[in-house]
Amino acid sequence: MDPLGRLKSSSSGLNRSFLSRTLVRHDENTEASQDAKGPLGLNTLYVPADTAVADLVFVHGLGGGSRSTWTKNGEPSLYWPEAWLPNDPGFQDVRIHSFGYNSNWERESSLNIHDFSKSLLASIHDCPAIPRASKLPLVLVGHSMGGLVIKRAYILAQQKDDFATTARRIQAIFFLATPHRGADLAQLLTKILNVTSGQRPFVTDLHRNSLATQSINDEFPQYSQNLQLFSFYETLPTSYGVGKSLVVDKDLAILNYVNERTAYLNANHRDVCKYASQNDSNYRTVRNALASTIDTFRARQTITKRELDREQRRRLEAYLRITDAPEDDFMDVDSIRMRGSCKWLLQKKSFLDWRDSANTQLYWISAKPATGKTVVSGKVVNHLRDLNRDCAFYFFNYGDKNKSTIQSFLLSVAWQMAFMHTEILHVVLAVCEQDENLSQANYRTIWRKLFLEGLLKIRPVRPQYWVIDGLDECRNDSDIVPLLLKAIETCAVRILLTSRNRFESHRPSEHPRVRVVSEAIAAEDTSSDIALYLRANMDHLPLVDHEDRQVMFDRVLNKSAGCFLWVKLILQELGRVHTSAEIGQVLKDVPSDMNGLYSRILDGMSAAPYGKVLSKAILIWTVCSARPLTTEELFHALQIDIKDSIDSVERSIASSCSQLVYVDSHSRVQMIHQTARDYLLQADIHPDFGVDKRVGHKRLALTCLQYLNGNEMKGPRHRKLSFTSLVKERCPFVAYAGFSLFDHIAHVDATDEVIICALAKFLSSSNALSWIEYIARSSDLTRLIQAGKILRSFLHKRFKKVSPLGKDVALLDNWATDLLRLVTKFGKDLLSSPSSIFHLIPPFCPPESALRKNFAASARGIAVLGLSATEWDDCASTVFEPNEQFHALACSEKSFAVGTFNGNIMLYNAETCQETQRLRHSEPVRLLLFGRSARLLVAAGAKHIRTWDLTTNQQVWEFQATQLCMSLATTEGDELLLGAFKNNNLVVWDLSSGTLRDSSNWTEDLEGQQAHTFRRPIAAAFCMDSKLLAVVYRGQDILLWDLERDALYDTYNKKSGASPMLGRRAVDAGAIALTFNRAPGTNLLAAAYSDGDLVLFDTNDGYVKALTTANAHTLAASPDGRTLASGDGSGKLQIFDFETLKLLYCIQSTEYGIKELHFSGDNLQILDIRGSHCRIWDPVALVRQDAEDESSDVVSLSTAPQEVPMADDEDMPLITALTIYEVGEVMFCGKEDGSIHMYEIKSGRHVQKLLSHAEGVSIMALSLDEESSTLSSTDSSSRVMVHRLERQTKGWHVHAPVFDHRIGVSVHQVLSNRGSTRLLVSSTTSDTLWSISGNTFEMIGNISSVDRGAHRWTTHPIHNDQLLLITDNVAHLYDWLTLSRLTNTEGILLEGSLLPELTIQSITPCFNRSIIATTFKESLGVRAKSKLLLWNSADFNVQATRSVPVPRYHYLSNEVQVLIGSDGQRLVFLHGSGWVCSVDTQATGLEHFIRHFFFPADWLSTDSPLIIKVTRRSDVIFVKRDEIAVIKRGLETSERGFDGGIGKSSSLTVVRRPSLQVPEDHR
Repeated sequence: MDPLGRLKSSSSGLNRSFLSRTLVRHDENTEASQDAKGPLGLNTLYVPADTAVADLVFVHGLGGGSRSTWTKNGEPSLYWPEAWLPNDPGFQDVRIHSFGYNSNWERESSLNIHDFSKSLLASIHDCPAIPRASKLPLVLVGHSMGGLVIKRAYILAQQKDDFATTARRIQAIFFLATPHRGADLAQLLTKILNVTSGQRPFVTDLHRNSLATQSINDEFPQYSQNLQLFSFYETLPTSYGVGKSLVVDKDLAILNYVNERTAYLNANHRDVCKYASQNDSNYRTVRNALASTIDTFRARQTITKRELDREQRRRLEAYLRITDAPEDDFMDVDSIRMRGSCKWLLQKKSFLDWRDSANTQLYWISAKPATGKTVVSGKVVNHLRDLNRDCAFYFFNYGDKNKSTIQSFLLSVAWQMAFMHTEILHVVLAVCEQDENLSQANYRTIWRKLFLEGLLKIRPVRPQYWVIDGLDECRNDSDIVPLLLKAIETCAVRILLTSRNRFESHRPSEHPRVRVVSEAIAAEDTSSDIALYLRANMDHLPLVDHEDRQVMFDRVLNKSAGCFLWVKLILQELGRVHTSAEIGQVLKDVPSDMNGLYSRILDGMSAAPYGKVLSKAILIWTVCSARPLTTEELFHALQIDIKDSIDSVERSIASSCSQLVYVDSHSRVQMIHQTARDYLLQADIHPDFGVDKRVGHKRLALTCLQYLNGNEMKGPRHRKLSFTSLVKERCPFVAYAGFSLFDHIAHVDATDEVIICALAKFLSSSNALSWIEYIARSSDLTRLIQAGKILRSFLHKRFKKVSPLGKDVALLDNWATDLLRLVTKFGKDLLSSPSSIFHLIPPFCPPESALRKNFAASARGIAVLGLSATEWDDCASTVFEPNEQFHALACSEKSFAVGTFNGNIMLYNAETCQETQRLRHSEPVRLLLFGRSARLLVAAGAKHIRTWDLTTNQQVWEFQATQLCMSLATTEGDELLLGAFKNNNLVVWDLSSGTLRDSSNWTEDLEGQQAHTFRRPIAAAFCMDSKLLAVVYRGQDILLWDLERDALYDTYNKKSGASPMLGRRAVDAGAIALTFNRAPGTNLLAAAYSDGDLVLFDTNDGYVKALTTANAHTLAASPDGRTLASGDGSGKLQIFDFETLKLLYCIQSTEYGIKELHFSGDNLQILDIRGSHCRIWDPVALVRQDAEDESSDVVSLSTAPQEVPMADDEDMPLITALTIYEVGEVMFCGKEDGSIHMYEIKSGRHVQKLLSHAEGVSIMALSLDEESSTLSSTDSSSRVMVHRLERQTKGWHVHAPVFDHRIGVSVHQVLSNRGSTRLLVSSTTSDTLWSISGNTFEMIGNISSVDRGAHRWTTHPIHNDQLLLITDNVAHLYDWLTLSRLTNTEGILLEGSLLPELTIQSITPCFNRSIIATTFKESLGVRAKSKLLLWNSADFNVQATRSVPVPRYHYLSNEVQVLIGSDGQRLVFLHGSGWVCSVDTQATGLEHFIRHFFFPADWLSTDSPLIIKVTRRSDVIFVKRDEIAVIKRGLETSERGFDGGIGKSSSLTVVRRPSLQVPEDHR
């Protein structure tokens, strides 16, 4: 029985002894009672065998249970959600659940409805039976209080981003006798329960018009307009004692919403949800309403399958970026196969075993080039389809960059499997919806997310087949084999693969767990197919008699040696002759090898009287192109190239070079075979048609540049125009020129002045910005990174041979850095708004960058002033995880990994610095190591060492660690893992079997003093090339251990090198860090000592090779062995030449504590970790000259030692507080050293130091009264000072303080009234009002409070003589003169979306002070998201008792990360996306706000709270560590361009924008 009903029947005889007995009885039988009521949490009662159409969740009420509430008389057969609905045809495709929570009113509890709602929401979100990515509708049914729990849960889901998907899924709610506005009986129940001790907040929440029900009823209408709502009310009274009545009256049980349906039930309060039979009229009423709702959902999902497939296909193609349907490739292959060919394979026992065996296996077919492997693959696909088998396939093509990568293979297979299996389709779509840019990720991420965590978990009933052709044409063919083996092992898929190479050349180091069958195609296998091909084509040859025809047939077949391509070209030759003699001559002269045949074809082309220029151009473009061009692309490219108009590409190919080039079914121009391309690239093989690779790439690069410099790629002339109005009709060649230009630059001679001039011309024009925008619209910014790296490498090669001087070279050098920084600093925003490259990004680049110098000079555009840096700093990017502490770091060629104190391991793409995957180590990660193959990752903690296979994202082995591990290493091939531990143990594990191979103590053979000396090491390093282990002991010599002999190698002293005095106590400082040179055969060991010395030992000869001072705490060696990096405790990073310890470069950072250093895999970057940051540095000093060039007379930009000029930390105190003096056009900044400085607003320039608190005490807050020019300042020691300022001709004068007082407790806020006659000081324990007169001050009022919580004061925006205080969800007004409260005791209740966990953060008057903007936060963390609510200022008056947020600004509530302020007309804020946005008084309720500009990503990557202000002149002020950045005209610019005014409706930017569509071949 519901307790509201049970209360009436028992209240008349209730007394204290009864309650005591009940509570005791309840305590003794809690488990039994709970079992009777049903389990807690979300319990899944029924899951349909086929696809579900909806989820149905039942939620009980006060004192009820997940089972008892819905069961008549406790009879299990009457538990209708479980016993009846699953057997009802109307619900057999519905998942059914029941939710239980502890609402027992008989026991003390601290829980309320809000707590129950959070539990319900989390249970639905995390339920394993409900897929996290499911989009199926959710229907919620609540009895009594359960309906309130559902309503609050729905409100929470709408307000919290984590539950946005769940909120969208909730589409219908059924209320069974729910007291929407509370119930009078709840108050009676509370009075009775007060007889006993303890609280029951959820009962209080049920009081009529309680704060909880009011809050729910205020917020629910805002979100529920689109819901289907059903309210059922009781009509029969519930009996109790001497009387009976309704528990929830009709007026309390219905909502009176437009979208609400109501119905009565002929039942009392407890029987509205439990029924005696399925014929019960009440059950039929509820059941039919539920069934009708489910039918509407079912109808939506039964749109015609054709329409559904079309929509899903479109979405899937968009997500996976499948531009060419795989079916087209298959049809191209199948069309050239002769009917009846390839039967020899289908008859092989090995093939039949692969096809039909219960044990899945990899079937590997190898053969020589041009022997028909692709045709064989096509035949297998056709054969499997004839047998109605599920088959996915892929044809690799090295000549097409889009079809030669593992990424493209994985995406294609996923696409095909999704359309064969509905369940896989849903999984793939769900994964892609979570990561819309997954198709742009590296193959490891795609493999992990799409396959391991997605479709490979599905177990189709039918056997699955993959056919993969041309593995040798895959650019990472060795990396794909482990994936295929894992797929077979995981999903039992059968894979057939063809390649020029045998499986043995790709065999992984670990023995495969699946069977691999290797089959080589012999000449005799394909001879029957060649004969078939010959017979089919003999009729097209010159007419000869039967006998001659047979001779010709036999000679061709015998000379073919199994090569189909040779036969095809021979038949083309024979087709050009007409007599028997000529036929004989062809058969005699044509060589049997392909090279000879190609030479003969080129000779024939040379003899042609016309078309050689065009033929040569076609060959060069086809041979050197980065991908096959379409005939339309090539048509435009050729006309630009040869500067002549042409008729038709197809006809030109057919008439001049059809034996080497062909047009496929997709109109792409292809080489006849890879062997033809290889032959032509031998430049000296033919005088007319041989292709010099460098010359060819130069020709293509110049053609691309000519197009990109043309009118079609010109940038916008008018800033106000949006991009959509600027897009011109561009020819098809734009895709190739835009994406492939730098592919050709990589192969061009770096000393070529023509290329230098053409590149400089392009990059100095606005066309370069149009090119960047075009790339950004493809969502593939790696193209820009590759372009920057190629340009940097190109210039580096040039500087070896040519002086780096020159205007054009300097421009290219700037662009090489700009392209890389563009992605790392602005990548996210460039993707979301590609047109921002024209007017939003250049102003935020350094003044000496190419982007700023060339494209940010407009007097009407944004200007960024005040920063001292003129060039890009050496920090390429920053990875910031505010909730983590980084402890370990490792780098491979393509990735880097960071381990945290919380036990997480994050892996990042080395180019984009974007996270690609995350692993869990479950304890603080102390060491990380990538294996030799980069597929292996090893992590060590205090108790465990774990290894992962990064191709599958699976943990492979776990080893126990009895001591802390100091260093890890693997042997060649990653067969063995070695670990050096703090107990002097060396441990070796076998990674193929996961077993302990060996363990030894390197000190156990040392005797006497030696053993005593080397007791507890502090660091170690391996050198696997020299087979040495170096170990550091505190204050001792360095011990070197020979790993091969398992014996002492030597000990090293920093003065003498190899030390004969084994085990002696060191007389000088001891080593604290060390690293070996990583280049093979170098025998160098660098060691950092505690006295600051850095020493280089030659371990081969045993002497000290070099010594310098570095004060290093950590060391790192570059992979090529040429560079050494050190980091010290102050944050300084130094770069040395490893062989000489010559200082090359120094970076002085303002952040302390470098924990670890590593070089990137390409030697061009250094990564460090400190705190929650991982910084990626790429100083130019890392671009080193080759060793043979370093002694030359050629000047290099990178060989001279360079030091970054930075002041010491003590000269650069950080800015900690800021206030703006609009009248004086200056701003005041408090710093962490206790000083207060003045800066100009118009320039951001430092003007003067005004005053100082005690040295080293941070200024925490500043406030200014402009009327009296009075500055109030608060420091971290709780000292408050007030100074009057006076502007004089020579600057500003600061008078003696008129107030100087140390409060003694933490000060939260200091506020002065207009004229500064009153000063309010708010602390954790009290609020004190001080009177200031002249130079005297006295306390005139005080409000003491204990544990008041967060609160905030401000001067009333309308009544300057009043103070406004907001604490929790209540506001009060106070008198400024006396601090007497003006409002009543309850104050002004702030209604609306105020959740219990929110605390007030700020109060900002805006819109000419007619509106008060308040921000609330869920926590006090740096990254806590703000919730913005706007109120009418007039609502806060002495008579007011409540205030509600202004409805038309409600859409802003969850959009604000930082409230910047108001310039009078607009409210300015930092959006969560990093954009500075505003809303003005003209904004409507259509969810519009203006996106103006964004800050660079590294500006926002800070552990400190962001300090951003806006002036009344609309300048945005940003505190960037120790400097002030002034952004002028930023608010006059919108995302679309220059605005020129304030509040123009034409510039409003809708938050929700449609995704941009990029033409298929642009991707």
